[in-house]
Amino acid sequence: MASGRRPYSHTNVNNVSMNSVLTKVHIENQELEIVDRLIEPQTIAHFLEFALGAPLPNGKACDLVRMTPDEIPLTQRSPDPDADQTVIIDRVMNRIGSMQDGDRLCCVGKNIHSLKNRLWEGIVPLCEQRWKEKGLNKTDNFDVACQHLSAVCATFEYLNQPKVMANMRDTFNLIWEHWRELEVMLNRQRAEKQQPSVSVTGLWTAYMTAHFEVMTERAHRWVTVKVSALRAPLLTTLRLHRPVDLDTLDRIQWRTTDALHKLAEINCVADYGILIPMDGYKGYTPPAIPSNIPPALRSTVWSVRGEACSRRLKQVTRTARYQSIMQARARGETHHLADPVSLHQACLDQINGQHQLRREVRGNPVEPVPREPWITRLLYWIQSPNDRRQSFGLAIYRLTYKQSDAEWDACKQKIEQHIADWGLGQTGSSAIKPHLKLHWKDGKELGIPEGDIEAARKHFHDLGPLPLDAPDQVNDRVFLVVDEPSVASYTSSSYSSALLTARDGDFAGFVLAVDAEWNPSEGPDRPDESPGYHGQMRILGSLVWGDLFAMHTSQSALLEDLWPLALDHPNTVYVGPVVPDEIKDWRLQNGLRNMCLRAVADYAHNGINGTPFPVAPVQTIPTRAARSGTGDAGPSASPSNPPPGSAQGQEDNPLRSYLMRAFHRHLQRNNHHREAALVGEMLATPPNQTVDMERVRQRMEQGEANPAPPMSREEEDELERQEFEREFCPQQ
Repeated sequence: MASGRRPYSHTNVNNVSMNSVLTKVHIENQELEIVDRLIEPQTIAHFLEFALGAPLPNGKACDLVRMTPDEIPLTQRSPDPDADQTVIIDRVMNRIGSMQDGDRLCCVGKNIHSLKNRLWEGIVPLCEQRWKEKGLNKTDNFDVACQHLSAVCATFEYLNQPKVMANMRDTFNLIWEHWRELEVMLNRQRAEKQQPSVSVTGLWTAYMTAHFEVMTERAHRWVTVKVSALRAPLLTTLRLHRPVDLDTLDRIQWRTTDALHKLAEINCVADYGILIPMDGYKGYTPPAIPSNIPPALRSTVWSVRGEACSRRLKQVTRTARYQSIMQARARGETHHLADPVSLHQACLDQINGQHQLRREVRGNPVEPVPREPWITRLLYWIQSPNDRRQSFGLAIYRLTYKQSDAEWDACKQKIEQHIADWGLGQTGSSAIKPHLKLHWKDGKELGIPEGDIEAARKHFHDLGPLPLDAPDQVNDRVFLVVDEPSVASYTSSSYSSALLTARDGDFAGFVLAVDAEWNPSEGPDRPDESPGYHGQMRILGSLVWGDLFAMHTSQSALLEDLWPLALDHPNTVYVGPVVPDEIKDWRLQNGLRNMCLRAVADYAHNGINGTPFPVAPVQTIPTRAARSGTGDAGPSASPSNPPPGSAQGQEDNPLRSYLMRAFHRHLQRNNHHREAALVGEMLATPPNQTVDMERVRQRMEQGEANPAPPMSREEEDELERQEFEREFCPQQ
């Protein structure tokens, strides 16, 4: 029974043992607390599939004796019904985390828990397409890219906390004991039939060893590959840039070396941190540490391992650096602090040192890179001669009927192409892609009213579940809908971020994912963990297979679990894993939009009450020619609504600039420094250029440190009149 003790909470910073400042931002942004079952519940179902003959999670063969399907009913029996009638499978699931046994549950923020769910099933945080769509390969987004990498490190930092490690180990060992109870029952039955005995406990240890190998190897490989990609252009800059003074680092060199240092730290933390030591796990024997490896480098304690790695990396790098300097002197070269060749070589020495240290800490890398386990599992079923399943898919309903046949066909083609654009960097995706299918259903032909989600859900339920061995499987927990907003996101060039501060990749085409099991009268299963969830969520088309389907198939996350990641998006669209800087930018946009709407509402309210708008009376807005003193004054010949997608800078739209300046003063007067900083930077940004968020942050700091002097409403009204007359009234 549960002891009633407060579980370990990672959201309490005082509980966290941090080795690197890189993970601090993720620790501090655990806003939504989640109860975490350290060994994910779906692991038991996947283990039983393996026990019946499926491959290990890493795809390797296993020579241990397996169970047979007719032995599975033993899991529904109690080993000692007189003393305890709880059956084996219930005992196992209770240990995962339940009301009966919650002693080893932990609390952690949603930002870390959601990534843990992905990594647990070997799913990469972002595939290559999404990485590029978000522009994370660009210099402007370097800090956000680094946060995506450090988020993986923060997740394993959580899993390596002493209490979390102990809880996971104890959960494994308690389950091991229950499998031994099953093993005794099973081998008693096998002995009567003169069949070879089976070690269920041995299978359990072998399975979890392979599971942790896939989980850590895929996560580590993803981080190190991304670090290498981000580092390459920085090394080129360092090598080619020529400073004015070879003995003094200039601004570009400082910025470049700082970025390289950040990547080096991410690499180091990933090398020693993305591990799950299994010492103390029943049935597991850790490999012997080679005599030439300092034992501390392979310590099971996160902090000890980290300190040892830091010392060792400095030692290896200094040795290599000394050798490089001596070789340069032998060639008659003079050492200069800011010499590009010397700086470049220093970075190469550190990189080579990291490669050496990586093998000392982790051993040889796993080759080939294991496929994502959900892909391995589906391919096993497809290739099994005794399994009729050949394809897996999702139902997708058309619930918008305004388009002509030609318009719909063109839109449908765009949607299918976008949904099919996934998997680069997700090992095994090319093998499974031909077996993933969309099953289109025309709501109009089915008699479903336009946009009626509940009617579509009822139709989906009425279809009933497919036989488990049907050749074409359709997921029965979630389906897709193409409604009017979905069509607009694919066909309208005006669909984009409301502001120029966002990454375009987060505002691509989307579809609506619908929870097939949602009951409006009951609400969400865990309202405190999925606030505002209402049984549906918009999702980028390119994330349908690699995120939505992958996590539903692996049972690592349902729609309700993904919903919190979409909450802060300006259009409430799920765009994959997000990091604190992205959420901060979204919230800034949302706050600015809400303030603008409130200002408009206040103006409308004042208009209703008869309060005059404080501007000089002007009948028309003159053309640019009239304002410059040439040509005839009169209505503008330019269209009042520019074509969708065209940027409107200050020079393109003076009325927009005037209104923004007025809004800027309004924000400053009300001490909204963050929002005022964003509007001010938008005003200063030339047309067709993206707002620099770093300058926005600098403006925020300046605004908070040196707030503008307060201005009375009368003073502001007079300033607005003067500016309006100067901007729009013809020169006399």
